Amino acid sequence: MFFSALTPPVKPQLVEQFRTLTKPHSPLRLNVGFLLRESVGYSREILLDEPHLAIAADLTVEDLRGSLTFTRTPQGLYVSARLQARTTVECSRCLVEFAQTVFSSFSELYHYPPESASPGDSLIPEDMNLDFSAVVREDMLLSLPLQPLCRSDCKGLCPNCGQNWNERPCDCPTDKGDPRLAVLKRLLDNNPPSPPC
Repeated sequence: MFFSALTPPVKPQLVEQFRTLTKPHSPLRLNVGFLLRESVGYSREILLDEPHLAIAADLTVEDLRGSLTFTRTPQGLYVSARLQARTTVECSRCLVEFAQTVFSSFSELYHYPPESASPGDSLIPEDMNLDFSAVVREDMLLSLPLQPLCRSDCKGLCPNCGQNWNERPCDCPTDKGDPRLAVLKRLLDNNPPSPPC
């Protein structure tokens, strides 16, 4: 309490500048100021080839490859991106971790100067840095399958002992089925279906 009374209040603008300066460099955070000095129609492609990148706290990828294409327009910059990478996920059947390919593909118009934009438009900030981490994260997480499989013929785990059937079979007795359906099973065993005509 004693020190807080003696120290002057910190301006929010300085706090934001400090956060910007102390952020670790990310290849998905680009300064586009030099592109805004170009004439309308100018285009520049930036290739990405990152062996390892932590895009967000919940997404780390390997072998991030692709391109970001910037085109100067009268409104600002039109950005088009096509990226792919691999991330580690868990198989929904056998629970083994494996590398899953993820994708990000987006296009967006970023307005500059901000006065030319309508409410809700994407803007180029004053520091001229565009950070694509959030949109790439969202795209890549949405490109993950709902039930990832290490391979299409994954056999899964034994429900009794937990043995991974992809590695070897187990000695557990085979499931005899639901006892409530035993009557139907006997009917099928006594009257096999006739072959189709």
